[in-house]
Amino acid sequence: MMKIRWVLISLFLVTLVGNINAQETQNDSIKKKKKHNFINFRYRWGTVLPTNEFLAGDNAKGEPIDYYQAFALEYGRQTDGSQKWHHIFNFPYYGIGFYTADFFNSDELGYPNALYGFIGLPLKRWNRSSFGYELGFGLTYNWEPYDTYENPLNFAVGSYRTVYIDATLYYQYQLSKHFDLKGGFGFTHFSNGSTRQPNSGINLISPYIQVNYKFREQPDFIRKSIEKYEQNAELAMHIGLGARQLKYDTTKYEGLKDQYQDIAYPLVNISAAYLKQISWKNKFGAGVDISYDGSRNAEIRVKEDGTAEKTKEGSLSDKITLGVYGTYEFTIDRLSISSYLGAFVFRKEVPNQLPRLYQKFGFKYHFKNDMYSGILVRAHDFSVADFIEWNIGYRLKWY
Repeated sequence: MMKIRWVLISLFLVTLVGNINAQETQNDSIKKKKKHNFINFRYRWGTVLPTNEFLAGDNAKGEPIDYYQAFALEYGRQTDGSQKWHHIFNFPYYGIGFYTADFFNSDELGYPNALYGFIGLPLKRWNRSSFGYELGFGLTYNWEPYDTYENPLNFAVGSYRTVYIDATLYYQYQLSKHFDLKGGFGFTHFSNGSTRQPNSGINLISPYIQVNYKFREQPDFIRKSIEKYEQNAELAMHIGLGARQLKYDTTKYEGLKDQYQDIAYPLVNISAAYLKQISWKNKFGAGVDISYDGSRNAEIRVKEDGTAEKTKEGSLSDKITLGVYGTYEFTIDRLSISSYLGAFVFRKEVPNQLPRLYQKFGFKYHFKNDMYSGILVRAHDFSVADFIEWNIGYRLKWY
């Protein structure tokens, strides 16, 4: 299940970048324009936020894990104005990257690496410089995760792989025809979405410095006026799949301490939303979630040998919930960055259930035939991840 999930993530990222590249290649061929590709190297040195006891000092060294350094190598493409969305977003850039971090505690955290896609959106351009923000999303691997016996204090990371989310503000200055110098400040988050416990997650804030090398001289950034967006509405329907792990407190068993058991329960969500896009960038709507959560009212126990087994599944009515939500999407051509604020309006009351209010954040990519696929992280209290949902859907669109 885990291997399939990470394969799907990789395929999604490759498909996303590949579709954008295919569109660019087609336009370049038609207009006989050269591609404006680049590579860059980034260095970060920053602060690890003490969001759990392990990071605050309850670890083998007995010291806070409060700083880190990271390196990134990226390959990307600067848009050239050959498509309408280039002008709408002030000539953005996008690409793929490799990231590696050092928390100066390799025995308990390892040396995590990430593969990710990114997009940069300039807010303001001058003659030789620009200011904007950049978003990145991908997969992190090579952690030293929690282990009952080998790594019992690492409650921050419970799996070998996690999701990588990064957001930065930047200022970039053109040094020459081929070199740029870039600096910025960003926030990075690692989490597995509670697919495996424990999952306190790690949050980082840091400045960074970066050197860009452009293979060709950059294009002329001359924005064309774009016609007013013709508002439209759509009915978006999708089905999402995920998994959630239950944990069991084994402190009553001699020799076992807070052991997290690898018992995962399936999650299925069917969603339908009415959305109205009012501009090239903004889309609003409301919808309903019908969900099946296999972990609701389920119970597990630990046997004498330290292994876990299910002792109660719960009835079907225990596991069905109905939620309503409002949603906002920031649209970048076919890519949508989505946020949801919802509440359960119907569910059977069961022990240890999640809060009534929930949030979702993620993105989706629309294909030419109005199908789309995406990923959403569902959370509560705007900070605690409940699970990761992978979805595929279809929209009916009208003007």
